Amino acid sequence: MIKRIASFISAMFLVIIMLPSMNVNAEMLTGYPAESGLIDELGLYSNDTTTFEQLDSLIKKKGDELGLNLIVFLAGKHRSEEDTIIFADDSYDEIFGEDTDGVFYYLDLSGYSPATDRISTSGKAVFYYDDSTDEIFSKLDYYLPASGSEIIPDDIANAVVEYTNCLSRYADSDPSVFDVHYDEFKDTYAYFKHGKYVVSDHKPLVVYFRPFCKSLLASFIISLIIYLITKSRYKFKGTVDPKIYVANNQTKFTEKQDIFIRKDTSRTYISRESSGGGGSGGSHRSSGGSHHSHSGHHGGGSHHR
Repeated sequence: MIKRIASFISAMFLVIIMLPSMNVNAEMLTGYPAESGLIDELGLYSNDTTTFEQLDSLIKKKGDELGLNLIVFLAGKHRSEEDTIIFADDSYDEIFGEDTDGVFYYLDLSGYSPATDRISTSGKAVFYYDDSTDEIFSKLDYYLPASGSEIIPDDIANAVVEYTNCLSRYADSDPSVFDVHYDEFKDTYAYFKHGKYVVSDHKPLVVYFRPFCKSLLASFIISLIIYLITKSRYKFKGTVDPKIYVANNQTKFTEKQDIFIRKDTSRTYISRESSGGGGSGGSHRSSGGSHHSHSGHHGGGSHHR
């Protein structure tokens, strides 16, 4: 009995010690609705439910229109750039699941300078928007306040409306089998195979297809150019048959001999030592500080105001 009580007390003590580290991830991942919409951490529209509901409905409709999960997050708490990336990626995964199709837009309204906004893409949204994040941020800067400036609710509402317009404007066509995205943070590759979204730790073979075709085409063109140049410089107008230099009626061969005029010997050195092979593993990246709680593949970009 005493041993059971001691074990229980030890377990409780261990949980208490671990609570601070557990709260970091819990703060990032809990308390969100499991659907597209607006999350107002700042409380900007706490007294204006009409505007909040209009923006929330607009985001939901845009998500249905594009077939994407969409979250616009109005951040009221300061986070470092790395924490912002992790927060956006992990929060999306917690709400919608890993490697689903969608976008998490983190709008920094904490008042700190510089403000760090983040567009985190997942699934096919990686291929839709990753080449256009800078243009989207540039258009939104027209409505958003500079770091430390006064936050006007109407300007933020206009920014959200323009953001949904940008999602329609920059939506690309469905990804092809040649589209491959690399997540530097998690060292994973995302691509489509037989119409299915795939995330892997290894490069797909299609990555090597385009460089191979380009190299093959370049080699053919260079070889063709060299051939044409060589042919233009060496044009023989007559025959190269050596018999034309011999007068058959004045030449008589009385003896034939086979004489070796040179002797070539080639040597190849074969080492008797056995070379031990030491395999080299892939590069390992470690980072201190915060870490992802989920393993979903993400793209996107960050922007400072």
